[in-house]
Amino acid sequence: MTKLTFKTSPSSVSGFKRGFTLIELLVVIAIIAILAGLLLPVLAKAKQKGQATICLNDLKQVGLAMQMFADENDDMIPRGTAGNSPRWWMEFMPYLSKGGTEKDDRNIQIFMCPSYPIPKNTPNKRQVVTYVVNAFGFGSTSTCSGEIKASEDIGLSKITAFKSSSDSAYLLDNEDGIDTGLNRPIITSFQDMRTDLNGVWLPGHLPYGSGGKRLSNLRRIAANRHNDGSNILFIDGHAGFRKAKLIDIDLFREKKW
Repeated sequence: MTKLTFKTSPSSVSGFKRGFTLIELLVVIAIIAILAGLLLPVLAKAKQKGQATICLNDLKQVGLAMQMFADENDDMIPRGTAGNSPRWWMEFMPYLSKGGTEKDDRNIQIFMCPSYPIPKNTPNKRQVVTYVVNAFGFGSTSTCSGEIKASEDIGLSKITAFKSSSDSAYLLDNEDGIDTGLNRPIITSFQDMRTDLNGVWLPGHLPYGSGGKRLSNLRRIAANRHNDGSNILFIDGHAGFRKAKLIDIDLFREKKW
């Protein structure tokens, strides 16, 4: 009778199964690190693009509120935010699905760009209003230096006063002030300090100086909120993006200027 024999490997006899060597583990870790390095920037850009889209959609909703307000108020819209003048965001609250009150605006999200950085030293508050309004009131131009004379247009003004409604800015992304040292205040109600900083009415409030060559330290419009620029709600109600260097005085002019 033939005797059958079976060959067994040393590992099976001992019950030990071979694992990864140290070199193999290091190779796997290196591959994962490379893939992460490639994917993270892509994911970050996708997140930024998504936030920019949310910002644009919110501005479009505010644009509808602006137009409804104008229809019920003889074509008038709120402008500058100095003194006790009506704040544009409060005027539009009744026309939005989630309105707030003068005492508490924190339930409102539509006035807050998701890309706006929340200051770390304010843990018990969240920024609510992260946009600035076109409050330019133009005066005569100096014949000597060509300097633009401008003041803040306070209160309500005609929506029909602008040169071109489709190319005239109404709301823009607010600069957070981190780079300028002029931090924007947290706004949660009308009683908060300095709610009057949400208006743009001086050339220095624009991201760049004349010709787009000098970044302004007094800017109130974001120079780098969404891909080196700002989202804009225009007077006709549509929203779009514009590079910071292309945001100039002409975006804010009324018909007579």
